[in-house]
Amino acid sequence: MRTAVKARYALLLALIVYWLLTFVMLGTSLLKNNGHLGYPLDDTYIHMAIGKHFANDGFWGISQTGFSSSTSSPLWTFLIAITYKSLGMSDWTPFVLSLLSGSFLVLSCYYWLRRIANPLRLTAFLVLIVLLAPLPVLTLTGMEHVLHSLLTIWLTYCAATYSTRATRSSGQFTLLLLLAGLLTITRYEGLFLVFSIVLLFSIKRRFWAAFLIGGAGVLPITVYGVYSMAQGWYFLPNSVLLKGNAPVLTWEGMAGFLKHLLINLVVAPHVLVLIIACLAIFLWSEKQRTSGEKERSLIAIFLPMALLHMLFADIGWFYRYESYLVLAGSVILVETLGSVIADRLAEVGETLDRIIVITLGILFITPLAWRAGKAIKEYPIAVTNIYEQQYQMGIFLQKYYSGKTVAANDMGAINYLANIETLDLYGIGNVEVARARRNSLYSREMISDLVSMNNVEIVVIYDDWFEGNIPPEWIRIGKWQIANNVVCGSDTVSFYVPAMSLQAEAIANLRSFSDLLPSTVRQSGAYTQ
Repeated sequence: MRTAVKARYALLLALIVYWLLTFVMLGTSLLKNNGHLGYPLDDTYIHMAIGKHFANDGFWGISQTGFSSSTSSPLWTFLIAITYKSLGMSDWTPFVLSLLSGSFLVLSCYYWLRRIANPLRLTAFLVLIVLLAPLPVLTLTGMEHVLHSLLTIWLTYCAATYSTRATRSSGQFTLLLLLAGLLTITRYEGLFLVFSIVLLFSIKRRFWAAFLIGGAGVLPITVYGVYSMAQGWYFLPNSVLLKGNAPVLTWEGMAGFLKHLLINLVVAPHVLVLIIACLAIFLWSEKQRTSGEKERSLIAIFLPMALLHMLFADIGWFYRYESYLVLAGSVILVETLGSVIADRLAEVGETLDRIIVITLGILFITPLAWRAGKAIKEYPIAVTNIYEQQYQMGIFLQKYYSGKTVAANDMGAINYLANIETLDLYGIGNVEVARARRNSLYSREMISDLVSMNNVEIVVIYDDWFEGNIPPEWIRIGKWQIANNVVCGSDTVSFYVPAMSLQAEAIANLRSFSDLLPSTVRQSGAYTQ
């Protein structure tokens, strides 16, 4: 009884560390940005923009042009939208939803690990997971990645537990199916975990269960994909199509596909060390027969999932794409280290026990600690970057171009803050641009035609994203440059007008707004002369 009470103190302490660090970092950001609540990614505002239009205007789209399949997390966007509809619009909504998800994630880690360590070690494990993820930074992005990690841990553990129990209930299997569906509609990388579970169940010759779990995972994204196609868009969201790594069935294409895997492994040592550690423990436990079937199943699920992500998806972009692997892998590694080798280490003596544990701990923690420290350091800078660039763009466009058509390459903040129609020249929010990019038809002639057809009055882009593709008739009238950029696609955004007749008004607008910009934004171009 006393042990159970002490274990709850471990949970409470981990939650306090999580909440305290999160709010300290949030307070630091608020002070740095004149009390402005901001997010370190423009992607957060994509969710908020779609949520705004769904709640207020009744359609699922990033701008006033109508439907767009621009989110790779339909469930997270929907949660924001229904919160807006129920409680009203607020910049705080993504943060609060993420904080709730993070709190349940810490509780879930406690739930699954509470039996494998004494209260002191459990406290250390939970606090380390919070710090090394780093969970506060992920929470402060206001993105879906904390919820994705929470569902990943639950589905992994439920699948491993269900697959190894002699008696299985229909309620447990129903929970598996529900988690599989929620996971994939939360983030499409959830398909990697669903595939890994299907593979495990198939190896165990439980084909019917594998089929149903796979079907449950595919069903929600199929419904969303069919609806998207009915609106004239692709089956998959544009963000998935344009950012993913699909293999091209040629020797050159396959070589590039495998090169992507190697590059990801090199640039993400924190994931590589998890893969190596889990693989080593799995092989050792198979040889020594020191582990239970559940522990081996956990690793058997994690390894294919991690490798599939490294093959098909990306790493980074403010430490978030691989965050579910870090969180799930860390919990699984703690579980297997506690259950698989603890007794074995005790047999070889206390001194050697400590040496081995400390060595493994240093090898495991070092890359994660470096990554976490870098993320914590960069968070307030990134919020300032977005506030000084995309957020100011949104305020400017709302003030002078409300109800008009704008062309841009970053769609989040400008569409959340301004009531505009937007031509997305990158393709996340425009299916014609996405098709052109996928079919290698993207050119400055096409850009010029699209801008003309859509009656665009001002263009706001990163020049280096469109090198060689900027139409010659466009007139650049100004530039904003931010300092210490760590997250924006470029430190400089350029303003163009597509026709001479729009130049005078646009210059007057930028001049009028110039005094409202933060003093740290460097302004240049025709409107400053």
